[in-house]
This record gives sequence, structure tokens and C-alpha cells, in this order.
Amino acid sequence: MQNIGKAGTLSFPALRVITQNKTGKTLKMLVSLFLTSLIYSSAFSQTTRPLINSTLRGRVIDSRTKSPLGGVLVHIKGTTHEVATDDQGQFNFVTGQKFPYTLIVSLIGYKKEELVVSESTVEIQLEESVNLLNDVVIVGYGTQRKSDVTGSVSSVPRENLNQVSPSVDNLLRGAAPGVQVTQSSGQPGASASIRIRGGNSITGGNEPLYVIDGFPIYNDNGNTSTGAGSGAGTNALSTINPSDIESIDILKDASATAIYGSRGANGVVLITTKKGRRGSNSVSYQGYYGTQKLSDKIDLLNGSQWASLRNDILASTNQPASFTPDQIAAIGNGTDWQSAAFHTSPVQNHELSFAGGDDKSRFAVSGNYFSQDGIVKNTDFTRYAGRFNYERDFSDKFKFGINSTGSYSTSQGAATNSSSTSLSSPNAITNVIVTSPVISLYNADGTFNLNNPYMTTPGNPVYDLDLVTNQTNITRILGNAFGEYKFTRDFSAKVSVGADLIGAKQNYYAPSNSSNGYLLLGSAAVGSRQTNSWLNENTVNYNHSFNDKHTLSVLAGYTTQHSKSENVLAGSKNFVTDQTTYNNLQSGAQINTPSSGTYEWSLNSFLARINYSFLHRYNFTFSGRADGSSRFSKGNYWGYFPSVGLSWNAGDEKFIKNIDAISNLKIRFSVGSTGNQEIGYYQALAPLNAVTYNFASLTTGFAPASLSNPNLKWEKTLQYNAGIDLGLFDSRISLVADAYYKKTTDLLLNVPIPISSGFATSLQNVGSVENKGFELGINSDNLGKSQFTWKTSLVYSLNRNKVLSLGENVKSFFANINNSTVNLLQPVNIIVGQPLGTFWGYRTNGIFQLGDEMSKLPKIKASDTFGDRRYVDTNNDGAITAADKVSLGSVQPKFSGSLSNTFGYKNFDLLVFIQGSYGNEIYNAFKQQLEITNLVQNSTADIANRWTPTNPSNEIPRATNSPVAQMSNRYVEDGSYLRLKTLTLGYTFKNELISKIKAKQLRLFVTAQNLATWTKYTGYDPEVSSFEQSNTAQGIDYGAYPNYRTFLAGLNVSF
Repeated sequence: MQNIGKAGTLSFPALRVITQNKTGKTLKMLVSLFLTSLIYSSAFSQTTRPLINSTLRGRVIDSRTKSPLGGVLVHIKGTTHEVATDDQGQFNFVTGQKFPYTLIVSLIGYKKEELVVSESTVEIQLEESVNLLNDVVIVGYGTQRKSDVTGSVSSVPRENLNQVSPSVDNLLRGAAPGVQVTQSSGQPGASASIRIRGGNSITGGNEPLYVIDGFPIYNDNGNTSTGAGSGAGTNALSTINPSDIESIDILKDASATAIYGSRGANGVVLITTKKGRRGSNSVSYQGYYGTQKLSDKIDLLNGSQWASLRNDILASTNQPASFTPDQIAAIGNGTDWQSAAFHTSPVQNHELSFAGGDDKSRFAVSGNYFSQDGIVKNTDFTRYAGRFNYERDFSDKFKFGINSTGSYSTSQGAATNSSSTSLSSPNAITNVIVTSPVISLYNADGTFNLNNPYMTTPGNPVYDLDLVTNQTNITRILGNAFGEYKFTRDFSAKVSVGADLIGAKQNYYAPSNSSNGYLLLGSAAVGSRQTNSWLNENTVNYNHSFNDKHTLSVLAGYTTQHSKSENVLAGSKNFVTDQTTYNNLQSGAQINTPSSGTYEWSLNSFLARINYSFLHRYNFTFSGRADGSSRFSKGNYWGYFPSVGLSWNAGDEKFIKNIDAISNLKIRFSVGSTGNQEIGYYQALAPLNAVTYNFASLTTGFAPASLSNPNLKWEKTLQYNAGIDLGLFDSRISLVADAYYKKTTDLLLNVPIPISSGFATSLQNVGSVENKGFELGINSDNLGKSQFTWKTSLVYSLNRNKVLSLGENVKSFFANINNSTVNLLQPVNIIVGQPLGTFWGYRTNGIFQLGDEMSKLPKIKASDTFGDRRYVDTNNDGAITAADKVSLGSVQPKFSGSLSNTFGYKNFDLLVFIQGSYGNEIYNAFKQQLEITNLVQNSTADIANRWTPTNPSNEIPRATNSPVAQMSNRYVEDGSYLRLKTLTLGYTFKNELISKIKAKQLRLFVTAQNLATWTKYTGYDPEVSSFEQSNTAQGIDYGAYPNYRTFLAGLNVSF
């Protein structure tokens, strides 16, 4: 073993030199044979140029985690010899140099090392760089040196990408400033709602644009829903294997996103999948297995308490009691329906991948199996996915490549859809909670007890979970192929074509003896949807440096994308037998009206970007895009979205270089416009709907569904951004801070119009909203060069959202929520001067107590008496009316953030990841339902402390039968939380040990997720949004599938 140091006069920590064994001949032969069948043999041998018979072999690893590093460029100084390491960090090539010689070793995100090598084999350890401006980041349609970037671009840290995650969007949680991720449901395969720098639209889309290997997609859950099933929408991004991802970059300001024009207003997430690299080939396996369980149950009344409550409700109307004191005592705790419905469930993931290449070709092939059983019985999600990426240099000028992925996923969901019009209403989670605890789960013979004397339908929610079929099957193929030709060293052209094909099928059946199908005598539905998107992009690039001072980069292009969606839905009810389930719709005595439809849109675009840099110190970027969208009417097809960005690398100035503490300093500013075309289908037109009317006989005709609006145009967002990138103490501390202001105008809103038109409203461009905020990201290497390492990453996001205008003479309107029960209470008010998602209702004022002068106190209804809830008379008119409702807070957090600490000692690594949100409110509609006491359903444990003449509670009113629900601050709760999101401990085996099994790398790890949560919220989980990606109904909890705690163990091994 030899110590080798950095060339030159600077000191360099000793690097270990070790001997490595060659991979076994048998294994190499089998791997090569398998891969040859996929591509061809020339892709798997490394071409070298022997000049002198001197061979260099080695391995590059992370100095902290000891994990191998792929894609590291190893260059012999003073020569043209260069090779990249494979995914196991291995490199091997023949040089024209005699030992010793100098190697230059570099990788994005790591400090470049220059070191002297005197023998082979060598192990090289690279230190992670906290922030280096020479790094390359991915931007729209290309890459840029970080020092030249003028926009706000955040890269998801390597630690986040390596964490266990069921879907791509979950990798963004707490990963970058300005990105808010809300998990809509804990149901397997469910999506998250993502906002980048706040929501810009009220009726249009607010989700970011995802660009996967150059293919832009919008994560619309509608593409995976046919209307036949129920529950949380299946996440379209869950069809993509997170382990295939190499990098994620988030574009946030106009300078970065304007190149995507009409789809850039909500931010852009650039996802790059793993590619093959020059060097030796590799075979890798990654896998884990774990268990999941409900974090906490909701406190409910037990059997005896519920029996007493029922007696009290009956007594309030002078009816006889249902239970005697002896019966109440005998009931005891009764049935714990939560324990019966929730269980500990397994989750597992397995991936096998092959990667490699030579001087001409690179390839990466992977196969993935992911299976997750939900914590609610009979819910699950399974994914089979494969990826094939390939590139070949046919010459020094022409390169061809393919990036493709295919997947098939299937899921069984609980009927948790919040919509009252769902085919599978009622809500399965709600049924579990509200079912009376005096009802037994099983009969004496062990069969399910379906007799609930307090309901008119069968009342066993666990039986419903077991018997109701609620399946969603999704097939997805996403890929593109490109050809790139270099006319000169500076000038190149690229043509790419791609497709995103999503096929969804849903099957639903509720048996006649289930609560869902009882009144319908069995209910079935089958639906399918096929969504196909096609893309063609054509770009030219010019890059040139003049006199080592001026750098000019020009991009121009034309793109076209077309999408078509077709869906069919059929259903029936009233079945003679449940045996055929959804497979024999015609046997249902009552056939539902079938439906079908076709929806299309097209987008043609011209784009351009000019980057100019002087001395890599003063940088200018102009970008713009012209989009022509079929979603708008003639005359408004085209929208134009320009931006300008400036940056100054002040750290290169002499007066800054003299400050020892400052490693780098860059100041950025940008301004630009982006747009939003996610307004739905045919909004500018007057689409026709089929209607049935009686004209001598039952006749079917067509009538306009809405008024056309030929003046409908783009929602536009103007954004200003100012930022600073700062590195301190040899980049051991780096800071990125941004302040921004966004104003979105021409919001599409339904404006009231004269009834004589035949319609109540018309969609018009009348509103505006603003977002302004501050973002901060800090990374630090706390201990420097030490055997024990400790690195910290802090993310802080602050956003203030405000509605500026809702049109002429309109100051507010209530959001329309897709649930009749919740919508009746009008809980969300869109108000000028207030943030989106403002909750609206009464403020409570305790309970009417004995001795109160009822005739002199304001009441919400005349019959209010002692023990009923009091409300604040806001306008002091002596009565409680809708005029007394006020703002009860907003779903918008005051700030959110995360803190990640990574520790390393020898071969051990430990990650502690904490995230949280502060100042946001949640409307706990679930709790409100549980506090509506009646003779049928269970209630929260708080009801045990209800008001009675002998227990003058000032919080819980007296027991009455189904009191009228009122929206009040009682049910708007503090949604702030702090969560220990991830705790991972790993061990990477030394190469001397794993070489005995012919392995290049072996790492074992254990992970706990959602280990602890600190919150005042009384529902299952503060990360909740029952209405998923809704713009106006965020932060409402109405029986959402609960989140869970996970414990798992896994390994990564490579050969």
C-alpha cells in the first residue's frame, strides 16, 4: 500500500493504494453473453490506444460513504488519454506513459483532484464539493456551467435520490427551496400535489411540468382515471422507477423556465435517467424489504361510551334508553374497527441493471419489480418496469440515442374518493371510523357480521374492504429517439421524436351485501382510457469561445406535440348474482347510461436562447418561446414568453479574491414571462353535450354545455428574481438565496352573466394573483477532512400568496368543492386581498351555560338552549348569520423547510432527514363529521366530555340527534408539523472482503421513514389533501387514506 499526494506544492491528504482482484472469468462471460443478445458485442469491450505497455487500473469512491462513483473522468495530465468510471467506480485502460504520472480526476459535485500515481491498482477517494461554480447543471434543452447560469436552478441532492421512494415526486420532498410537496393520500400508488413557488392559477393547472429525458409531461391524474373506480387517483408518475433516475434539476424563475413557454409558469422538473458510461461493464442489484404500519389511530368512543351517548341523545327528545346500565357495563370496549381494518403490511422492491459501454457505444438496461400492500386491508400497488437507454457515436460527427421505459402497474384501492357522485360512495375510511363499536366484527360461526341494527344497509366496513373490487391497471410506454450531428466543432443540430402512451383500465364491483352495493343490489362499472402523446423536437446549437474571454452559446428550435385521449365508461346494477362481478355487465337489470369521449390538443413552438459570458464572470441570458396552442380560439392561438437573466461572478474580482473567507460569490437577476395552457379541453368553444328530453317520446339531442369565448387567452405570469450564490471557507459552507415576485394575470374565472343567455356563468380572463417569497439553501461540511465526517443541508422556503383581482365588482366567491356535504358548508372563500385556500366560517364562543340569559344572547337558531354551541357575533347585530363569518386561516404555510445531516465513519454512513411546515391550517372535515352526534355513528373520544347539567363543558356541546353542521374554527386546525422523515444507516464493505465473491461493491442499509411527527393536528396525518391536485380545496381532510410508518432493510451489490 502506497501513499500518493497531490502534485505541486499544496499538501494533500494521503490516498490509499490497494490491490484489487479481477472479476471472475465465468461471470464476465455470462454477463457478456446476456448483454450481447440485447445490443451487439462492440458495446462491451473497452477500446484503448496502447502506446507503451503500461496498464492503469483503479477504483474511485466517495471519501465519506466509501460508495463507488460512476462517471468520474480520469485523465492523464499532458496526454489525450481519458476514461470514465463505470457504475462501480472501476476504470481500466492502457496508457502511453511510464509510472509515475499525474492523474486529474473530476466529477460533478466533487472536488477535482490532481495526484501522482506510481503503480496500479489504485483506489482514489473524492471529496464532495459543497458548491463549485465549475460544476455543470442541466437546464432546458442542454447544460450549462454553474458559473454561467443566470436563473434559479436547484439540483436534488444525491442523498435524496438514493433514498427509498415509491414514486418520483416523493423524491422532491424537502429537497429544494421553493418546492412544497403534499402527499394527498397514503394509499399505495397515490400522487402528491406539488407547488413550486406557490399556486398561480385558480381554475387552471398548478402542477409543474416534468421533462423526462427531454420529453415534457404534465402529471395529470386524469390520464389514469376512467370514472369507473374510486379513491385517490393513481399517480401517473408512479409508473416510472425512481431507481432509474440519475439527476433531478428544478427550474424555478423565468430565466430558467421561459424556454418552456406556456408550460413553465408552475416551474419545471428536469429528470435525467441513468445512462451507460465508457469503461468496464457492470451488473447491479438493488433491493429492499420492509413493513408498514399505521402511525397513530384516532381516539374514538369505545363500546360502553357510545351506548351511553346513544342513551343521552334519546333522552334529549324524551325517548326511552336503548341500553341499561348493566348492558353498558357488559359491552366494555366493544369492537376496535381501526385495528380490524388496518394492519401491518409488506413493501418490497427489486431491481437488476446492466450498464457499460466503450468508446463508441453506451448502454443501460434495468428491470424493476415493486410491490406495496397498503396498511388498509385489501389495498395494494404493484409495478413492473423496464428501461433501455442506448447511445452510439457512429462517427466523430454523428450520434444516435434511445431513451425508453415501459411499465405495467396494477392497484387495488379503498373507496376513499371524496366526491359524493362516485360510483363507490360511501368512503371506506369514513365507514371504518364511524361504525358503532357495539357491532361485532364476526358472527359466532366466524363469518362476517353484516347485521347493523342502527343502519338501513349492511354495516361491516371490513367486509366491504375485503369484497369490493376497485382495480386500476396502467400500461405506460415513454421514450424518445434522437440523432445529433456536429457540422463543425461549434455548430450542431439535433432531431428527436418521442411518444408517451398511457393505457388505463378500471374495474369496479360492489356486491349486493356490501354497504356500497346493497341499495343497488350489486353495482359494477368498467372503464378504459387511452392517452397518446407524440413529440418532435428540432434544435440547432452554436457554441464558441473567442480569445479565452468571450463565450457565446446560441440555441434555436422548433417543437411540436400532439396529445389525444379516448375514454369509455359502462356500468350496470341490480344483479341476480354477485359471482360474475364486473365481467358480465349485461346481466345487470338496470344498465347505466354509457359514456365515451375523445379529447385532443396540439402545441407548436419556436424557441431560442442566447448565452453570452465575458471571462466567465459577466453573464447574460436571453430566452424566449412562442407557443401556438389549440386550446385557445383563433386569434389567440399564439403566446410569447421572453426572459432576460444577468449574473456576475463577483468572486473572481480582485477585491473579493483578497477576502480569504470567500471561496466564490455570484449575484443573479432575472425577469421574464411564462404561461399556462393547462385550462382543460375546448374551454374556448361551446362543446355539445347529449341531452334527453320528452317530445312526444323520449328523444336524445344535443345542447351547448357552455358558452364559447373567442377572446379566451393565456394565463400569463411575470416573474422577477434576484439571487446570490456564496461559498465560504474553501466552499465548506455554501449558501444559495433567492427573492422573487410573481404576478399572474388574465386568470380564467367563471364570471356571472345574464340568465337570458341560457347560462349562469362564462369563462373569462379577469383575475390576477401574486406570489412573493424568499428561499434559502445552506450546505456545510462541518468537520472538513477527517475520518469522521458530518455534512449538513438546510432548506428554507417562504411564500406569500395573495389574490389581487377577481374581475370587475367581484370581491370574493366560494370555491366549488367536489363533495356535496363539504361544499354545502362553503368552507373555502376566494377573497381579494387574501391567499388562495382561505377557510371561511364562524368563530366559536364556548357553550351556553345554565344561568345564561338566552333571550339576550345572539344565537344561530332560535331553538338554541343550554349546552348548545355559541358563536361570535362579529358584526354586533344581535344575531348569528352568514354575515358573521370570517377568515379562519389559510392552507398556505408561513414557511416550510428541511434539515438533512449526513454522518460518516469509516465504512458506516448515517442519514438523518427532518422536514416540516409552519403556519398552515387544515380543515378537519373528518373531525366535524365525527362530532355530529347521532343514533347511528361513532364519535371522537372528546364527546365523552360533552356538556351535561352536571358537567358544564365549554368545549363539547350536549348530545343531540344530528345537529346541523356549521363551518367554524373548531374544525380548522393548526397543520404545522415537524417530522423525522428518514433515518438511514448503511455499511459499505471493504473491497478486500467483497472481492472474494467477485463483487465490486456491496452496501447494506436499514431505513425508517416517518419515524416521529410532532404536530397539534388531531387527524391521522398533517400531510393531507383529500381533494388531491385541486387548486382551491387543498388542505381539506375528509376521510383520506392515512399515512404510515415504514421500517425496511436492503442491499446494493454490483459485479
